[in-house]
Amino acid sequence: MNPKRSDWSPWAIFALSFSVSLAVLLILVMTVLSLTVDPRQARQEPSGQVTEAFQYQPGIKESINVLFISCRQRSDAPFAYTLVRFDAVGERLILIPIPPETVTTVGAKTGSFRKHYDYAGSANARLAAESLFLCDVDRYVRVAKSGAVNLIDALGGLERRFDEGYETDAVSVPAGNHLLNGELLYEIAASPPEDVPLEGWRAGMFRELCDQRFQPELVKRLDYLWEVFWNNTDTDLSQFDCTARQRAVEYFLKSGTRTVEVRPLAGSWDKGRTAFTPEEAALSELRLLLGAES
Repeated sequence: MNPKRSDWSPWAIFALSFSVSLAVLLILVMTVLSLTVDPRQARQEPSGQVTEAFQYQPGIKESINVLFISCRQRSDAPFAYTLVRFDAVGERLILIPIPPETVTTVGAKTGSFRKHYDYAGSANARLAAESLFLCDVDRYVRVAKSGAVNLIDALGGLERRFDEGYETDAVSVPAGNHLLNGELLYEIAASPPEDVPLEGWRAGMFRELCDQRFQPELVKRLDYLWEVFWNNTDTDLSQFDCTARQRAVEYFLKSGTRTVEVRPLAGSWDKGRTAFTPEEAALSELRLLLGAES
């Protein structure tokens, strides 16, 4: 037999009323949600997926300027310098080849990049690049032939067609389609055709490599490629530098509008080709690309 209402305590009456009210409220909330959420959308979107409005966008602080210093052997003096700008916002990788004979002033010493390197090594060459372009050059990377070959092979080499046979004192490649491994590509890049400047030729070959291999599928191999990089270079680029830019690099690789550009440094040589003086107009243009303050 059910208890009479008069037998219920005030607390029991309150608990019953509260429970009924809560149940009705929950039913109303579930009803509203069922009317406003498309079940198909709920099935298709994985948990944690961000909306288009909140997608990641790279920032200017993720851009970086790095001076690449190339030598045959680790104990050899460098034969080539390339300033590389990773423009995270503009989705660009910019390569600026610098002749070793380029003259600039570091502190009280005026001389070529070659002389600045001879005086105090890679860090001083980086300061020479800062002095020339009036911008921050954040890091340097010094890489010998063996390291460059390993990096090229890790990327997968360069697929390239030669309409005519390519032959220099160092290499011979017949006409046709070729997959150039690290050893062959390095030697081709270091052996320009007659009357073609070494700096522009090298940068052009490596632009082709980057343009061809920097694709979305590379994202899954970034950890491996960083490991190859650390094991084959002398650099002050830290793992933190790379980790802090990991998302920007992934964004760049996945972007359909990314570009890899070579920007030559215009200027004039002395009669003996022992000193190269850049044009001020060319420097001004490159400084803007490198993020120098105007």
